Amino acid sequence: MPYVPAPVSTGLRALSAVAPPLAVRVAARAFWHVGPPADVRPADRAVHERAERRAVDVGGEQVVTYRWGDRRAPAVLLVHGWKSRASRLAGLVTPLEAAGLGVVSFDGVAHGESTGRRMSALEHMAAIRAVHDAEGPFAAVVGHSLGGLAAGLALADGLPVDRFVSVAAMTGFDAIAESFLRLVGMPAGLHERLCDHVERTFPSDVRDVRSRIDLVAHPVPEHVATLFVQDDDDRMSLPGGAPLLHAAVPGSSLLTTRGLGHTRVLDDPAVVAAVVAHVTAPLPLTVRR
Repeated sequence: MPYVPAPVSTGLRALSAVAPPLAVRVAARAFWHVGPPADVRPADRAVHERAERRAVDVGGEQVVTYRWGDRRAPAVLLVHGWKSRASRLAGLVTPLEAAGLGVVSFDGVAHGESTGRRMSALEHMAAIRAVHDAEGPFAAVVGHSLGGLAAGLALADGLPVDRFVSVAAMTGFDAIAESFLRLVGMPAGLHERLCDHVERTFPSDVRDVRSRIDLVAHPVPEHVATLFVQDDDDRMSLPGGAPLLHAAVPGSSLLTTRGLGHTRVLDDPAVVAAVVAHVTAPLPLTVRR
């Protein structure tokens, strides 16, 4: 979710009341603002420090990668969300290693130790593909928030992975815009104007960005064993989106939690156990190879 300082949110709310077109233009600029890199949490520091680091080029930016465990073991790719970093998924690393898996993650463009000034789901998808080419193949991918959306879209585009876990993922472009307006306090009636303006000024040569970044319209392939995890008290990725994602992928599973919110869900022992169980379970006989 875009980083918007409190004074900017206050100004956007005031502008929305007196000059909606100007509020939309200002909001569209704020929409891309990542803000300062997130710090490594003390709880994640030890795992973060013992990773093997490399870097890959993604559209001219240097994306820092992290690897843990035996390079000969099947590997799982972890994909962080907006205004986050690879270390925020550190709670999954040791349990996955204990299950006999290698683990790879990366700081997205403009996040963590990587270079860049802005990032969208499309740049995150490009980073996923670049990291796959450099550090893959991967047996599974686990994505949180925007990372779950980007990873799911990468799978829909043909990323060759057999298992997927989406934690607190948004359904797509419109859901991100809806959450942005709600969290900064702008009227929901400006949704269409904001979406149209952001799409027209999107920093990409991809057309129809709004429909392109839509994980319901472009779902994870049915042959990928998929688990969706969603907390009922998530204020960013609203719980109503998870059933839509689940319904779009026949054979997928849905795990709902309560009281964990958008990020603490990553630290919950039951969720961690479910993620590990999903990525290590035998694949159904119907899975295509």
